Amino acid sequence: MVTCVLDANSDLKGEIVPLECLCSLLQVTPVFGQAVDKKLTQETSLEYSSQFWINKYFDKELYYALTLL
Repeated sequence: MVTCVLDANSDLKGEIVPLECLCSLLQVTPVFGQAVDKKLTQETSLEYSSQFWINKYFDKELYYALTLL
């Protein structure tokens, strides 16, 4: 699971990651909890969700890397 980091004002903290630093694509799914928010759509899921599940079966190399941890 990955989690977004918020500062003291509840603003999203983050930076732009240069393309040369990316190693692999990830498929993530929002953690919904007990009920799904009505404003959560495919376009707004990154804005309204703060926790995501990583699909380790998305890529076999990713699966092997995450399974050996």
